Amino acid sequence: MKLNSLKKFLSISTLGLSVCGIFLTSSSSVYSQNSNEVVSFRSYNYSDRYIRHRNFLGYLEPISDELGRKDATYKIIPGLANSKCSSFESVNFPGHFLRHENLQIKLSRRINQQLFREDATFCIKTRLFGDNPHNWSLESLNLPGHYIRHKNFELWIEAADGSDLFRQDATFTITNPLYK
Repeated sequence: MKLNSLKKFLSISTLGLSVCGIFLTSSSSVYSQNSNEVVSFRSYNYSDRYIRHRNFLGYLEPISDELGRKDATYKIIPGLANSKCSSFESVNFPGHFLRHENLQIKLSRRINQQLFREDATFCIKTRLFGDNPHNWSLESLNLPGHYIRHKNFELWIEAADGSDLFRQDATFTITNPLYK
């Protein structure tokens, strides 16, 4: 599926329609991918910065070199713990996934443990901030109500507190991959 098709499907979900690859919950749409889509995640409130891993920790950074482009590019696959949600596999470290551990976002090698699968599964939900239908928020599967957000440009999962700052920090645009 091409990114433009993905955006079209995701936009349709904001109308309350269920289409291929998207499941709806009572509160908001949840994106689920049946094939490996390669993407990058751009910050809503710092549009020059992307989710990336560096030294196996998650950051929000401007990307200016090839290593940064690789570190900021992920395969979205069906969630390791729940196929209605998603997991994010590094393109330059195959078999390594973004996960939360002690609330910090890290890149870790996949292991066959239920806790790992749950920590590495996120539900892509309708954006917490703004009205752009291409913006999304990434909710933890095993800590409902906790979202990936940046704080001092480090990535954490935290409980939504309702503030505009939190909602902006936890909103991302799924973009074409920075590395191809």
